[in-house]
Amino acid sequence: MSARRILVVDDDRDVVVFLSRLLQRAGYAVLTAQDALQAVMQAHRESPDLVLTDIAMPAGGGQSVLDRLRGSEKTSAIPIIALTGTDGPQLEARGLANGATRLVAKRCDNTVLLESIRAALGEGQ
Repeated sequence: MSARRILVVDDDRDVVVFLSRLLQRAGYAVLTAQDALQAVMQAHRESPDLVLTDIAMPAGGGQSVLDRLRGSEKTSAIPIIALTGTDGPQLEARGLANGATRLVAKRCDNTVLLESIRAALGEGQ
């Protein structure tokens, strides 16, 4: 069985590299994009099992990723975990209302992020 594929979207190259390494060590195949346009094109071309996207990219990029993926029949069912540099119940509610499957703080423990990914993928149930 091939590895589940995760599309990592962030405008910060260091974050993309860090998350890619973390996910590869956890056994996932990783696709990357650094803006909303690249993310949407990758998602349509590659049909990843999950999208992990920064929500606060320039020009509303993270929200654009959510809107476009949720609005397309081909990508609407892909689980999306939105990463945010800020946290709080209002932000989480807004992220979930805007199409994210889950919202995770960027500064969370790696174990929390991996558990969120496994849960969104339905692994370990």
